[in-house]
Amino acid sequence: MNLMENHKKIFKTDKPIIGCVHLTALPGTPHYDPSVSFKEQVKRARREIVALQQAGFDAIVFANEGDRPYLSKVGPEIIAAYTRIVSQALDVVEIPYGCGVLVDPYAAISIAKAIDASFIRAYISGVYADMCGLTVYHPGDLMRFKRNIGAEKVNIYCYCDAHGGTSLDTRSQSDMADTAFSVLDPAGVLVPGQHAGLAPDFSEVEQIKKRFADKPIMIASGVTPDNLKEALRISDGMVVGTYVKKDGILWNEVDPERAKRFIDAAKG
Repeated sequence: MNLMENHKKIFKTDKPIIGCVHLTALPGTPHYDPSVSFKEQVKRARREIVALQQAGFDAIVFANEGDRPYLSKVGPEIIAAYTRIVSQALDVVEIPYGCGVLVDPYAAISIAKAIDASFIRAYISGVYADMCGLTVYHPGDLMRFKRNIGAEKVNIYCYCDAHGGTSLDTRSQSDMADTAFSVLDPAGVLVPGQHAGLAPDFSEVEQIKKRFADKPIMIASGVTPDNLKEALRISDGMVVGTYVKKDGILWNEVDPERAKRFIDAAKG
């Protein structure tokens, strides 16, 4: 099966619109609120899942977005809390789902294996100077770990450029994607903007897609109803977070009306 066929198999559509279910800050992180119980976290996750599904999103991706600033290696308390919350919310999930752990790909693969997620979004290679400090990824070690825990069915959608920083690899994102597809065997490549809610350069996305016509290239941030049609034309899907939140603020809960407005613009 080629990558485009696999992409369609995962999401049941050619150009999935993936909505984000962001967990609030987990124990031990700077914004953690101990007055918010795990049961309340589960209820919020369920509300967001239902809102995105009822709006018509094709898939969802969980993430520990509230844990800012992020660590390249999270502790066991994060993995335990994340897995508990998501596992207890999965009973309302009716569409494909994945997960991400900011910014620890080992944790993402481990949790994906535990919750039967079909994909993750993650950095798996490169060196980045960014808001998290100097972050270095070793794909050889990571891929051996993935195989050793039996997570071969977890599809990786990877970044090839910094989302809020600078890659120390000075090649074009297109050339980095070429190496990724040649060596790392990702399910697809995500093209990010410089921060959440900011779109990437669409001309660059289009160039990358033209170069890799037979491979999934998705937009990782910044899609709104205003640029949605162009985003769908030049890519193989997108991850949507900021726009669908109440008042368009990343840390807020999903707004069912904004979520529906987005899908109406995409499919109406």
